[in-house]
Amino acid sequence: MALTGTIVYYFTGTGNSLMIARTIASRLESAEAVPITKAISKGPKADAGCVGLVFPVYWGGLPKIVQRFVSRFSGSRDTYFFGVATHAGGPGSVLPQLQEELQRTGHDLSSGYDIEMPSNYVIGYAAPTERTIQARLNAADTTIDEIVKTVAQRATHRAGPASPPYSGQSRAYQRFIAEVNASDESYWVTDECTECGVCAEVCPVKNIHMKDGRPEWLHRCEQCLACINWCPSKAIQHGKGTVKRGRYTNPRVSVDDIRL
Repeated sequence: MALTGTIVYYFTGTGNSLMIARTIASRLESAEAVPITKAISKGPKADAGCVGLVFPVYWGGLPKIVQRFVSRFSGSRDTYFFGVATHAGGPGSVLPQLQEELQRTGHDLSSGYDIEMPSNYVIGYAAPTERTIQARLNAADTTIDEIVKTVAQRATHRAGPASPPYSGQSRAYQRFIAEVNASDESYWVTDECTECGVCAEVCPVKNIHMKDGRPEWLHRCEQCLACINWCPSKAIQHGKGTVKRGRYTNPRVSVDDIRL
């Protein structure tokens, strides 16, 4: 029996990957967008004719939760896989890494794309300007058109120039993966906190517990930055650098979309 339908799995914090996954799914026949955080507990299966993976790039590689999700794929080897990496400063080695992870499960990455998006990394840099946001979203729309066409035709696409066989990530990425879960130790809350609980509601890995109306982080952070960027009063800070910085969330995504 031939496999049919498309599942587009995504991991998102502030909406970039959700926007892309949802747009792709809406334009493919019999397709749905599914958050990785909901699918991972059941164990992912390649039980559709086409499976997409949309995710942000963290330090040149896969987010820890995405790597764990991909490594557990089972099911048909006939499934067509495509990957879309969102980033604000380059894709690094993420697509070769994704290919290797899939090959370990007996699958293959048929097509891979990277899309430059507005940065949500306000713990390291200033929030993007409105001009930058619109320019990158407009450019993303063009790439999404190409992705939809490629996937609909089950065509092959390799992003970037030819490179040597993938042989692991940088030391910076390895350190990030080793330390990311405890990276929430640098979060703190100002007196502007209204005890609304949005931070706990948008955290994709349920890493925030509200205690006496204030957020407490539980040290299983993925550093998606949903909490700091979606806080309506900008009360959540990370270290000393974010106090005077703006915040970024994808303008085509609402906080209710992230809560789902």
